Amino acid sequence: MIIFVIILFEGKMKKYYYITIIASIAITCLQAGYIVKLYDNYIAEKIIEFDGYIKKALDEELNIRIHNKINRTRQMHLKRISNMTPEERDSIMQPAYGDTLINLTETNENRIGETVDDIFKQLEQDQAMQNGLYLNITVLDSILNQYTNNKYTYNLITYDKNKSAIDSAGNFTMKNFNYSSPLYPIGTNSQLFLQGKVLIPMSDFIKFQFQVLAMSAFLMLIILACLLYQLIEIRHKNQLLKKRETSVNGTIHDLKTPLNSIITMLSWFKKAEKDAKTNQIIELCQTSVKHMVYNIESLLLTARKDKQKIILHKNHINILDLTQLVKKELDILFQSKPHTIDIIDHLPANKMIYADSMYLENVIRNLIENSLKYSDDGVFIKITLSVSNNMFNFAIHDNGWGIPPKYQRKLFTQFYQVPRTKDKIQKGYGIGLAHAKNIINAHGGEITIISNENKGSTFSFTIPPSL
Repeated sequence: MIIFVIILFEGKMKKYYYITIIASIAITCLQAGYIVKLYDNYIAEKIIEFDGYIKKALDEELNIRIHNKINRTRQMHLKRISNMTPEERDSIMQPAYGDTLINLTETNENRIGETVDDIFKQLEQDQAMQNGLYLNITVLDSILNQYTNNKYTYNLITYDKNKSAIDSAGNFTMKNFNYSSPLYPIGTNSQLFLQGKVLIPMSDFIKFQFQVLAMSAFLMLIILACLLYQLIEIRHKNQLLKKRETSVNGTIHDLKTPLNSIITMLSWFKKAEKDAKTNQIIELCQTSVKHMVYNIESLLLTARKDKQKIILHKNHINILDLTQLVKKELDILFQSKPHTIDIIDHLPANKMIYADSMYLENVIRNLIENSLKYSDDGVFIKITLSVSNNMFNFAIHDNGWGIPPKYQRKLFTQFYQVPRTKDKIQKGYGIGLAHAKNIINAHGGEITIISNENKGSTFSFTIPPSL
């Protein structure tokens, strides 16, 4: 309950809240199922015990009936066999019930008896009833009370051959019994039946299994307390992380302002400087600062992905000019690494693309820079610009290290970096391709990869060329 209250006040539920709820419900259900199973087993044991008491009480009640009848109607005389007449000797050798064939299958189906001993008891019931000695339910109730030591609340009911109740006894009159036994036949002729109904209160079960139930509840409370503690800790750390994230994002965003000022100042210096070598140095510095601004923008966009939608400022841009600008800047930045970048233009004359210039430049820069970083010296990069099916296509192919198929599925995931050997590890944060995918998706396009290890890669993206 405390867990649910915390979640209620939190408002929008996070994933870890759902996990906590599911775990709590699962633990509670397991404990409830365990207790229900214990209770069912307890009921079953009590029913078996009660049925056994009824059978013993029936046997004793029968013996009392027969014994009392013998005492009332017969006086015993002892006589030696040698003193008996032939007729007397023949009479004592006759079976008490005559020659009787017993079908055990039929007697089991009719609940007359399960063993030969049970069946002989039923035959004795027949004999007693033929002699006018019918079941006395009051005596049976008294005997059953003695056997059970008054620890059962029950009713005994007798029925005639039409299954109509004719008599009852017991210590309980309400109808909400836990168990009603099948009709027990009294004798083999289906003329009289007995049914027992018993109430087994939950309180008896709780008393009987108190230690087990108490331990089970105690363990469940410990587990739920652990889950609650984990939830509070996760919630606390999540709030702390949000504060840190906000602070870091704000600090990173603030870095863009001085960097943009530096880029502007470098542009002024470049215009005023007449020396070609100095101009080249200024241009290199300007490209490096632009690259830093691009990385800051990628980091901010990736961090904001789950919190706010990318806002595009679209205008008509010349994608060829934009690609050539990025090529020029990266040629300067990677001038120490031998490489070749070819741009193949299959676009119609003066073809314009309706897109966000800054974001699209970031995507192109990231893809070309990856081709330069993840390759050996002398890498050849071919960039193809084309239009097909009313979609603009940008494809960049290189003969670099390539990416094994097993890593390609996670390639556009935040902070994912392809595992590489020590000699091929490059500095990176795993945000460039995730950043590129977000931008292309925001433009209504798609980015894909085709790559083979040690054979190079081809990254392609498509966007609508106009409104």
